[in-house]
Amino acid sequence: MIAAALVPAAAIPGGGLIALFAGATAVVGFLVAALAYEGSRRNGSRPMAYLAAGILCLTTIPVSLNYALVALTTATDAEILLVISVAHLAGVASILYALTRA
Repeated sequence: MIAAALVPAAAIPGGGLIALFAGATAVVGFLVAALAYEGSRRNGSRPMAYLAAGILCLTTIPVSLNYALVALTTATDAEILLVISVAHLAGVASILYALTRA
């Protein structure tokens, strides 16, 4: 996904398809997280709120950060990958907390 953001999509075979699937991942992930959050509010379920946050950190946030960092900064591939990895770790940790400690 990072390679697709660093060069024009037309320069990568299937680059437009990569951007399409990345966008779809972000949108669907956001919708699932919104449903989980609404469920947490409706039922007063704290674990469901952590699940929503985890889903958001695993889907929407990494895609958004990737494209934003490439477009707005001069961050290197390693720096972008680090930021995305931190988002993934936060997502997995949030889901783990939702399933075990809440």
